[in-house]
Amino acid sequence: MRALVVYESMYGNTRTVADAIGAGLAVSYEVSVVRVGKVTPELLDGVDLLVVGGPTHVWSLSRPNTRRSAAQAAEKPASALHLEPDAAETGLREWLPTLEHTSDRAAAAFDTRMPGPGMFTGRASKAIARRLRRLGYRMAVRPESFQVSRANEMLPGEPARAREWAEQIASVATRPAR
Repeated sequence: MRALVVYESMYGNTRTVADAIGAGLAVSYEVSVVRVGKVTPELLDGVDLLVVGGPTHVWSLSRPNTRRSAAQAAEKPASALHLEPDAAETGLREWLPTLEHTSDRAAAAFDTRMPGPGMFTGRASKAIARRLRRLGYRMAVRPESFQVSRANEMLPGEPARAREWAEQIASVATRPAR
């Protein structure tokens, strides 16, 4: 069985989570972890499980202007931020509508965000899941958030938690829909 983890990352935190998810899924799947701008139709062919994640920007998915702002923040002389390659390019918001409608293919959604209640921080994972459901995907698990500090550093234990979450997905994603 094949799984594809598609991610968008500005400063590397979401990539770290995506890699941990890929490692967790590798117990049960042949896994590819791919930045959103590098996804091809061939990569999607025959995928049994699609896992999609990105950073939370202004309470939801990034937009071209929020990606530009993230790039500008990294370019400031006093900034400790390091922009990921191609971070300011195609985001999940633009990519998700290009997916073909499917019939009952399993999926999962995740995001990275600052700590706090989702009503205050937003959750890109909910928007991702909503878009995937509209395309006919069956959500294997509830959307999940992995937290980063205000200094934009992954909180301790989050990559391990991402791997455990992926192992949970692998255990339930192959079950038939109810």
